[in-house]
Order: sequence, then C-alpha cells, then structure tokens
Amino acid sequence: MTFIRKIKTKSGTYLAEVKGYRENGKVKQKVIKYLGKEIDGKAEKRVLTKGIQATSVKQSLDVLTIDKIAEELKLKEISYKPALSLVYSQLLEKRSINKLENWMRYTEIPEVLGMKSPSVKDLYESLADINEEDFEKINEKMFSVFESYENIKESTIIDVTDTYFAGSKINLKRRKGKDGQISKLIQIGLAVSFKNGFPILHKKYHGNLSGMDIFKDMSLELKEKGISSIIMDRGMLSKENIEIALGLKFKIIAGLRKSSVLIKDFIEPINREDIYSAKCRVPLRKTTVFIKEFDYLNGKLIVVYNPALEVVKKEINFQKEIESDKDIGYSLIYHNTEYSSAEVVKSYFDKDMVERAFKHIKGILNLNPIRLWLENHVEGHIKICYLAYAILSLINFKLKKLKISAVDALDSLKFGYKVNLKDSSSGFEWGIYVPLEPKQKKILKEIGVVYKN
Repeated sequence: MTFIRKIKTKSGTYLAEVKGYRENGKVKQKVIKYLGKEIDGKAEKRVLTKGIQATSVKQSLDVLTIDKIAEELKLKEISYKPALSLVYSQLLEKRSINKLENWMRYTEIPEVLGMKSPSVKDLYESLADINEEDFEKINEKMFSVFESYENIKESTIIDVTDTYFAGSKINLKRRKGKDGQISKLIQIGLAVSFKNGFPILHKKYHGNLSGMDIFKDMSLELKEKGISSIIMDRGMLSKENIEIALGLKFKIIAGLRKSSVLIKDFIEPINREDIYSAKCRVPLRKTTVFIKEFDYLNGKLIVVYNPALEVVKKEINFQKEIESDKDIGYSLIYHNTEYSSAEVVKSYFDKDMVERAFKHIKGILNLNPIRLWLENHVEGHIKICYLAYAILSLINFKLKKLKISAVDALDSLKFGYKVNLKDSSSGFEWGIYVPLEPKQKKILKEIGVVYKN
C-alpha cells in the first residue's frame, strides 16, 4: 500500500508517494513518484520547461460566460445536449450546421456540457428534440428567473418580423416581405419585457397572416402569463383589436394606422399654429414632436406632429414630383393608461427594445433566411435562436453598469483561449489561460465566471 510522505529540506517541504517494504527484516520505504513542493497544504508540481508540450488550444472564456448564464436560466437542465450546444454555437460562430462539428472541437462547449463533440447528424437531429411541451417548461423556468430582475408582467412589447424559408418541403405561399423581396415567408411574433428586453414568448405564423390577426392570438397567451400592459406597433392594432384588448383588461400603448376616417376626424381639424407650440412640445431622445390628445374608445387618441419628419417626407415627394398629403408628418397613438400623453409618447418612441431583440435574432443569430428542409427543423432552429437571445438579454442586463453590450463582451472574450499543457516526463497535465486584458477581467467578474491559471 502506498501513502504520502512529507520530506523536509532546507528549501522547503516536498510531498512524495512512497511504498513500504521489508528487506533483511527491516522496514524501508521506496519512492514511487515525487508529487511536488508543498504550498498551502497542496503539492505544486515542478516541471522542466523543456518537457512541456501544448496538447490543445481551445476557445474558452466566451464559452464559460455563456455557460454561466445558461446555468442561471436553468437551460443546463435540458437533456438534449446537442441542441444546447447549438444554442451556444449560435452566439459564437456564424456557420452552417454541417461546418459546426469541426469548429466545436476547438472550443470547450463539449466539456462544459459533459458530452463528446457532436457530429453533424447529432446536430441536425437535435433540432427536432425539443418538443412544444418541453420548450414551454423551459420558458417558464426562464420567465421566473427574469422576474427576479424585473417586474416583466407590468409591461411588455410585442412585434412581428419576417424571415425567409429557403427549403422546399413545406407548403408555404410566396409573398412580399417587409423588405420587398418575394419569397416563402415565416412570421415570428415576439414579446419582450419593456425595461430589459427579456424574452417572454415567441410564436411562429404563416407569412400571409396579418399583424392584426397575430395580435389576437398573442394577446390570449400574454393574458395567461399575467401581463397587464402591452406596447406595440401600428401594424397590429385595429378598432376591433382595441375592443379585444379592452375586453381582456389590457392597458395598451400602440400606434394606429391613419385611416381616411381618422384623418378626417382628428388630423385635418388641427390648427398647425395651435399644435406647433411650446405647450404641445415633447422632447424625445433623437427629435422633438408636438402632440394633441382626443377621447377615443374608452381611452385617448394622440395626434403626433413631427416637423423634422414632415420636411424629410416632403423633400422626397418633391424629388418624385408627388403632391404631399395633408397628413404628412402626423402619426397616431392610442392608449388607455393612467399616464399623461407626453409620457405615453416617450414610452412608445423609446420602444426600440423589441427592434434590438429582432436585430439580434435576425442578424447576430443568423435566423434569416432559414436554410432547412423539414418543418420540425425550422421550428427547432427558431427555438434555438430564442434561447440564444434569452442568454444574450441576461448578459446585456448584467453588463449594463459597465456600458458593454453582450455582443461586444463575447467578441472581446473570444480570444480568451485555454491552453492545455502536458509534462512529457511525468505525464502531468494542466491548463492555463492566455493573459487577460482589464476589460475582459471586468466582464468575467460581472458575469460571475470563475477561472484559474
């Protein structure tokens, strides 16, 4: 039987693994191997520089950051590890699935998830692994985590975005998207919290469904989640939808399309000199507008006049030799809240949180277009992007006081490599991180990532 023996010398105390034996009736000890010098009760290996070999270099600190947030959001409880590896990959690398297998070997994603490096087949099949029932449970757990940081039931923003579908196995009609391109489309409805953009829910819809119809569907789910207030764009609101929202007892702030009736009843009677005055002035972050309010459908209809927008649109019309309409420069907002008209206008025009959310999902997460063939793979990919955005939103929140975005943080940490080393003589292996910059150290501290060289 072997045991650890301390060997004291002038230079310090060393630890060795020794084995006892008898020789000529005497008990002797044989050193099996030296463990190193004792420092703070632990053996510190002595390694000769000439015997050190680098066995691997792996992308690490950005992976550890994502993994820390995923753990807080309960995402690591997902049993489908290849699917979770796709979530991590979506945040770090813009590659198609068939090129991720090789890339992932040079990251610590497999290690932190406790899995072997997934194959292309594993990754494709994982898109169909997360069914609706399991996904709803995952979303509920995330919802409870986000609630610990923000009262997200108080106010949410909803909007709809188009994404093109590049496969041919799903029977979708071609239609014109918001950018004018004609192709097969899928629409994604997204609800995020007003203050921090935490995701609340998402739903997939056919490309030919109107935003007004999508609102009817999303409003029921938001009501079930206890949401009390909704902010949305004018493409989702109609007189019928206002009545639905009032019936569900929602407080809403929403843009309203300028119909001929609304223009005639509320915009045309306005005296320009009356609205373009100090008493009607509302300064916003990027411009200044002027407002006038009217009673409308158990709430208020706010007419918003933007002189700067009027000038731009008139100049465009002049160049095209088009006569400008009387309502140019005007827009409409409806609300039934207790806030003043000025507060409502500021809330509405500062609602770029959902636009940033879609920018992340469509740009950074490479959602557009979806180059997949099977419907369950398309739905799985959208879920992957949604979960990746959830991680991104919480990183943004945690780094707010550093004034560093999640995207910038991950970009900075992608050079935080871990170098795995081995002593060729003793077989001892260990890992070290490349030296970090102060910015990187601050990011890791705020996220709560613990690393040690």
